[in-house]
Amino acid sequence: MEVDTIQKPALAVEPPDANFDPNLTPETGEQYLQKVMYERGKCPVVVVAEKPQSRRQQKALSGLAAVPVDDVKNVAHRALIPTREWETMQNQKFSELRDIITSYRSGPQYQENLQRTHVFLNFDDRKHLHEYCANNLPYVSILLSIPQRNLEILLEYLHEWLQDADQTTSSASSQQLDEPSDPELCDTTVTPSTVNKELQRADGGYRRDWIPQWIYAILACIIKPLEPYIHSVLRDIAKTCITLRNELKMEDEAKVLPLNLLISIISNHFSQSDLSDNIA
Repeated sequence: MEVDTIQKPALAVEPPDANFDPNLTPETGEQYLQKVMYERGKCPVVVVAEKPQSRRQQKALSGLAAVPVDDVKNVAHRALIPTREWETMQNQKFSELRDIITSYRSGPQYQENLQRTHVFLNFDDRKHLHEYCANNLPYVSILLSIPQRNLEILLEYLHEWLQDADQTTSSASSQQLDEPSDPELCDTTVTPSTVNKELQRADGGYRRDWIPQWIYAILACIIKPLEPYIHSVLRDIAKTCITLRNELKMEDEAKVLPLNLLISIISNHFSQSDLSDNIA
């Protein structure tokens, strides 16, 4: 029986012997192939690549603040951690809100209302977006008129602004949601607070709860499934909220509510369950 020709070498080249010098430049095809065989014999059977340095090991900078978003640990006082019942209630209301907005998108008034929305937002100008969001409530009509990609960009900006410690705290209650009452959702705001307070404080500065409100509103309107990097952005937002909560005192209940709300929503609705305060 003949030897299987597939097993025969295409070129009959003798393997390098003890006199083979790998430092010499090959002058013939046979010498070149012998050098290849020699170098192949020196390669390890298993190669393990070095772990690359993660981009998340760097600090995210915003203004005068720098909050690390890697390996965050929850060391907040127990009084600042939400109960399972509170989280269940908030997540149920958030689910209902998303269902209402999703249903509205498929309704007959959606396109007509979009045509009545005339707001120019320059997503290449962070200062412009910062001024607009800080001075305006997140109306559904505005959010639904913004393309998904721009909502994702705005989420990234909001994460940066959230890291500024002067803009994170809130004096508003987050125990209930403003559920849309207008069937057309034209003049409805998506906010996690029961009362829409004035946007300007008495000292002329920005209202401090605007960043959590805008993040919450985008989470209610953004369309799933999301790109992987957006899950990464959401994860960083939740980690930043945990880091900021760690800095609060036991009596800062009003300040911690919007942070707890974002942590709960992101961990339960956007596949970041390991960051949840009450893991099921």
